[in-house]
Amino acid sequence: MSTTTLLRDGQQVSAYHEQLTKQDLLEIYRRLWFARLFDEALYDAKKKGRLRRGNVYGSRGQEAIMVGTTYPLHEDDFVSPIHRDMPVFVFRGMRLEEVMCQIWGKAEAPTRGKDSWSHMGDISKGIIHSTSMLGSTIAVACGVLWAQRLDGRRDRVLVAYTGEGATATGPFHEGLNFAAVHKLPLIVVVENNQYAYSTPVELEVPTKTVAERALGYGIPGYSIDGNDVLEVYDTMCAALEHARAGNGPVLIECVTYRLQGHADHDETRARQYRPVEEIELWEQRDPIPRFRNYLLNTGQFTEAELPEPPRDLVEQIQRAIEYAINSPDPEPHTALEDIYDESAGVSRCVK
Repeated sequence: MSTTTLLRDGQQVSAYHEQLTKQDLLEIYRRLWFARLFDEALYDAKKKGRLRRGNVYGSRGQEAIMVGTTYPLHEDDFVSPIHRDMPVFVFRGMRLEEVMCQIWGKAEAPTRGKDSWSHMGDISKGIIHSTSMLGSTIAVACGVLWAQRLDGRRDRVLVAYTGEGATATGPFHEGLNFAAVHKLPLIVVVENNQYAYSTPVELEVPTKTVAERALGYGIPGYSIDGNDVLEVYDTMCAALEHARAGNGPVLIECVTYRLQGHADHDETRARQYRPVEEIELWEQRDPIPRFRNYLLNTGQFTEAELPEPPRDLVEQIQRAIEYAINSPDPEPHTALEDIYDESAGVSRCVK
């Protein structure tokens, strides 16, 4: 496993992970597996016709990003996950059953069945609703942090996730420019999985790396191995120190690969927009076996301590799916509720 990465000015990032305990490392391993099993269980439910609502957006191969970026966060930090980051909701305190109810469109979901997949949030847990047009999430993140500043808070970091394709949109640059000018504690995590749906990265970004976009705003830009969970963790720790110190935003490009199509309807091998050889190459860089091998090589763990997969996580996810399937659907009349904020003097839709 790599222990350092490089800032844009050539400074090395410290190996923060050397301070992690054995229990921390085991928890990181379990979180990687949780993200993988979450993804696999939903694909399986979709294929079997048990999930008929919406699409499934896989994250297989990108688990190290979710785990490495969230593990060092403070409890009151903000996150704004996107459609490939569903486990982040659980990592940040949302009940797994609640997340599954959101996916199945049930009454107990955070949106009470009004919206789908990742379009939910919980301000009490610092989870901010992402936008479908991912670049616009950066502008929303700036608004949240500006509101915090007006309230006298400057140390509460917001981690906004996006894709490499979104960095080619106007709102991304407008938001990043605002954050840089006002030195907002914003960390933008770019999940560069090589394709914006089927558009390859070389048709999205004219520079060698996405991180080079940071140069235009005078902020640090990191381009790292997004499949190395410890490198992601170390880089995130450095970015958090920078942001909390009042130095402004940081851009982290996590170079990775989605080992599935864009969603369950996208059979990538059949569509042939990605070479099979490319997929097989990235399968060899799978973040879970990489981290497991690292743990075994440290001599701190035995094979028995690192099950593949942890059976209790399999059972936990399956129980949550059954809970969602058996939960009540929203009543039709609730479609007209929670649309307007009545406290602001705006009347509710007529029922």
